[in-house]
Amino acid sequence: MSCSFSLLRLWNYLNIYFLKPFDAVNDTITSDLLLKFAWKNNYVEVGSGDGMFSYIMHGNSFPIWFDRYLNTDLDKKNIFESNFNHFPNVKNKFKIRPKISIDARKHHILSLNKIGFSKKNIQSNYENIQYKNNSEKLVFFYTPHGLNSYSKSINSIQKILKKDGRAIILLNLTKVEDCFVCYKLQKKFKNKLSSYFKKLDNGRFNETKKVSKSFSKWKKFFKDKKFNILSYHSGLLPFVWKIYDIQTRPILKILINFFNFFPTKIRCIIKIFWMLFFYPILLITYIIGSNISRFDKNNCYIAFELKK
Repeated sequence: MSCSFSLLRLWNYLNIYFLKPFDAVNDTITSDLLLKFAWKNNYVEVGSGDGMFSYIMHGNSFPIWFDRYLNTDLDKKNIFESNFNHFPNVKNKFKIRPKISIDARKHHILSLNKIGFSKKNIQSNYENIQYKNNSEKLVFFYTPHGLNSYSKSINSIQKILKKDGRAIILLNLTKVEDCFVCYKLQKKFKNKLSSYFKKLDNGRFNETKKVSKSFSKWKKFFKDKKFNILSYHSGLLPFVWKIYDIQTRPILKILINFFNFFPTKIRCIIKIFWMLFFYPILLITYIIGSNISRFDKNNCYIAFELKK
């Protein structure tokens, strides 16, 4: 994987996350980590989210006029739970793409259908995926929203895999639990300030904690599940997560309203200047914070390649 490819993906992630720019650093480091493994076309992806992460990870991009903030409903708790009225026509020829994408949330399926990156999209919970047993050579399990039991979800994935099939799985190391600034401030303060930081955290700490363990506990977990661990890599230093945890969250709705006020052409011009301002900052953060050249238990992410 070339450095130039990573820097291009950093720009492409920034394009869709430009109002929360450090999301781009997080996703670029995550994709660097995952691309260390051998990917095969027509894999099954579980916990796809809106589909934009994997779409860009595998070398694709969206036009400059498009980003996640065009499709938002600011009156909802989850502002991205929308009908996706603004979406580009994607007509790329994909070298690597999912055969099936599976996600628990309806609005994610709507986004996946719009992108068309996966050949078919299925809405399902992760603990009991209705899918043909012993049918797939490769499953990618992203860190999903709406997960209830990680143990049951792994059992479900194991059933899908053929004998000797592989699973690529992204998880968190326990270090990440120390990096939720908003959650810590919520606990530190009382009354209105506590409520304010609770809204900023929006349940992300508790959701992330469900898939956070020490490296030794993850190894034991997968061995108990009768998986062979083929390889693993870790990445993303804690300071990057701390920046990512706050960044523009306190003023995000204000920024969305501001940018979405303008006609498309003017919005694009302002957006490009915004991106050009942030990209050097993100580049420095990415270079310092990736830490994917070696295994480090103090990183936030761990990715496993497993064999059934």
